[in-house]
Amino acid sequence: MNSTANEGSQLTYGEDITLEDVAKIDAFLSERTFQSERAERGSGERQVARSLRAVRSHLVSEMERGLEFANSSNVSSDLLEGLHIQIHSAWNALWTLSSPWQSHPHYDIRRWRHVKFWDADAELLWQERLANASDGKGVDR
Repeated sequence: MNSTANEGSQLTYGEDITLEDVAKIDAFLSERTFQSERAERGSGERQVARSLRAVRSHLVSEMERGLEFANSSNVSSDLLEGLHIQIHSAWNALWTLSSPWQSHPHYDIRRWRHVKFWDADAELLWQERLANASDGKGVDR
């Protein structure tokens, strides 16, 4: 997980998210809101920019801590599952903040994408459950 070999390739799963992805999307969002953060003190534009900066900062911190901890060698499988959920959720929230700029020339359309599943196994499990539900067998919980 999180090897630089994935850089430049299309992001498909949560396990492919890297610290470099987080740093780049953070810098991109910072550049997009830079001017608004310097708007007139007390103006709505400045307040919106400050709110976005606070959310972005929180999500980036969650991503950085989650990715660093998930890559450490002494993480239990239960804790790792929770970290995967944290990383996945924070990434999709960062993507949501950046997605209005998808047509911008510096937007990395291959990497900055919404991810539905942590890995191929999770996607396969979902597809199996969906197939079972459509067969009338119900969804296993």
